[in-house]
Amino acid sequence: MKSLIGMLMLAGCFAGQAAAQTKGVTLVCRMDDPFLFCSDGCADPDHHWAPLDPIQATIKPVVPYCPFPTTADTNYCKGWSQRAFTAYFQYVNVCPKANKTGEWKGKKPADMVPFKH
Repeated sequence: MKSLIGMLMLAGCFAGQAAAQTKGVTLVCRMDDPFLFCSDGCADPDHHWAPLDPIQATIKPVVPYCPFPTTADTNYCKGWSQRAFTAYFQYVNVCPKANKTGEWKGKKPADMVPFKH
């Protein structure tokens, strides 16, 4: 019986830890709007990458920026802004937790509701 209680307490700790990973994250782009962030990424001037599949956390680079997260310029591409760099790692950690993507069904574009963001 004691071992069962111990296992339940341990499972509760891991469940609480998993919940804590998604709560309290303030997204650095799109005014903390997870739908818009996961579907469109950052807006200008920090639009250095664009989401391809938020569930798989894949992106496509935006020319002339580097196709990988870096803040350093190279001979071949421009480095990302600090905001775009941070946002990429938030995208990788937050967006796949949705488990599926949805479509925007509002009358206005998603980045215009309730105001432009």
